Amino acid sequence: MIRSNVSKVLLVLVLSLALSGSANAGKSFSKGFDCDLFRGDDIFIDFDDGVIVIECDDEDGIIEITDDYKLFIDGDRIELDRGEQKLVKTYYTSFEEILEMAEDLGIGGARLGVQGAKLGLKAVANVIKLIFEDYDSDDLEREMEKEAEKIEKKAEKLEELAEQLEDIADDFERTHRKMRKNIDELDELGWF
Repeated sequence: MIRSNVSKVLLVLVLSLALSGSANAGKSFSKGFDCDLFRGDDIFIDFDDGVIVIECDDEDGIIEITDDYKLFIDGDRIELDRGEQKLVKTYYTSFEEILEMAEDLGIGGARLGVQGAKLGLKAVANVIKLIFEDYDSDDLEREMEKEAEKIEKKAEKLEELAEQLEDIADDFERTHRKMRKNIDELDELGWF
């Protein structure tokens, strides 16, 4: 029983360390996008002072979406009808929500990692107690299971948040495609 809980703790630690890097993801995507969302290569996204900035290095193009849902392509404001404006607003708010949730996941993952590390240290300390105190392996197993269950419950909550994030990201992708289809200026770019 101890072995399976230790395995769970190690899994949680690995997951936590992987997620902790996403805490910084909310500020900038200065790494290129490599996905099917964009039609071009070398796409960079930044979120700076409330403005989504999407750049394509290959085409020297830049798209900006402001916090009041205005769309600019290469510095020129694009006039939008009501439906297009709604798409831009949905795109912006979804993007912002994705960043916030990714940051929450990263912070939660880091906290979980710290708790997992504390559990590991506690296990080592308790193994030493086996030698010197009136403390047996059953006591150790009970104590470690209790602590591991707490961490596991927190990991389950993070998993639920990650699933919500995935749903929002799917909606974001659909909105991206709708914007490209409905806003001619975006479609004409060829890389958006």
